[in-house]
Amino acid sequence: MPALKFNLFRLCLSAGILAAGLGIAAGLAQEPGPGEDVFAAPPSEAENKGVNLGPNVNSEFSDFGPVISADGNFLYFTSDRPGGLAGQEFWVSERVNGVWQPAKNLGPPVNTPGDEGPDVFSTAEDALYFTACNRSDGLGGCDLYITRKTKEGWTAPLNLGKPINTASNEVNASIDATGAILVFASDRPGGLGNYDLWISRRAKNPIGAVPLLPEHFRWGTPENPGPAINTPGWEGVGFLLPDGKTLYFSSTGRGGLGKADIFKSIFDGDNWSKPENLGEIINTPRDDIYFSLPGSGELAYFSSDMRGGRGREDIYSISLPFLIPRRLVHVVRGFVRDGKSGGAVAAQITLLDPKTRQDFAYTESDPETGAYQIIVCKSEAELVVKAKRYQTFSEPMALAGQAKMLILKDVELVPLSK
Repeated sequence: MPALKFNLFRLCLSAGILAAGLGIAAGLAQEPGPGEDVFAAPPSEAENKGVNLGPNVNSEFSDFGPVISADGNFLYFTSDRPGGLAGQEFWVSERVNGVWQPAKNLGPPVNTPGDEGPDVFSTAEDALYFTACNRSDGLGGCDLYITRKTKEGWTAPLNLGKPINTASNEVNASIDATGAILVFASDRPGGLGNYDLWISRRAKNPIGAVPLLPEHFRWGTPENPGPAINTPGWEGVGFLLPDGKTLYFSSTGRGGLGKADIFKSIFDGDNWSKPENLGEIINTPRDDIYFSLPGSGELAYFSSDMRGGRGREDIYSISLPFLIPRRLVHVVRGFVRDGKSGGAVAAQITLLDPKTRQDFAYTESDPETGAYQIIVCKSEAELVVKAKRYQTFSEPMALAGQAKMLILKDVELVPLSK
């Protein structure tokens, strides 16, 4: 692996096949029905071949940590190539007519002369959690941050603060589909190894209260799951499935095929199951890093230093049907308009669980165009749209058996009588 400016940051991005990076934008699954397996049977070893994304994405330098959008058309990743401010930075490539376009530097305020790399999108895919190191507002060497995309561009990154970040290093965030559980790696005191996985749960928003944007979430004190997950070795990356119970993580402390192998454990409400090694189809002796899935589940994206690449590490796509959940998220996209004039409306869009009435996803429409996008990770939901001077719109959504990932839903709001 290449020498990097901040080795602690790179350590948590550089070992084994890391199942993190799947993230909210990464092919979120629904819970399987009774007796239904989430995954297909593993492919043969001959099928486990990655396809290099080519020179528009990869460079002669280090390109790693892909995070793919739910529609599969935008790929965010980290690179230390020239053309940016310095260090490891965010880059993004758009896929147009099936072809990845030349990657562009995301620029400030997200990128700085320090090191930063994408971790996971929020449920509505309008916010991005990421790791950044040595920033002036940091609490430790590396901290977790969030930035939100608006019509003006990405907002100034906000440090997640205490109790998530400490004077130690916090890296590689992963969140469940509802944005209620945050998993990350840290070398803070109280762990078993040099890096452990820690889990924090978000305080529930009171029923009926105005939904909070991701940067205003209130996170609880992180808990260490103990020896059920962590070891005296290194557990540097975890990925939590949308159910909030199934955890994939990378570990050097449990033996295996390479420097770090990927394991799977399931939480039954009280205890984590014994971690299961995913085996040689996934785990290798080389550095195969960060899987990310689009909402369609067609391909996985990962980075590797395998032979034949363009640079130190390249980004690849691969078909892994046994790792890809059969049930995927749905992306709801449309416009919020005035029912009389047809003009754009700035509105608050919320998804509620129809049984508990608890909100599990929130976004806002673009005030200039009325456009919105929100990701549904449940088979049933209630779409609620609110705006000043308009009647509230509410409509149930039954998505069980819905084959299409993309659902187009325009909303016309009725103005209140003056």
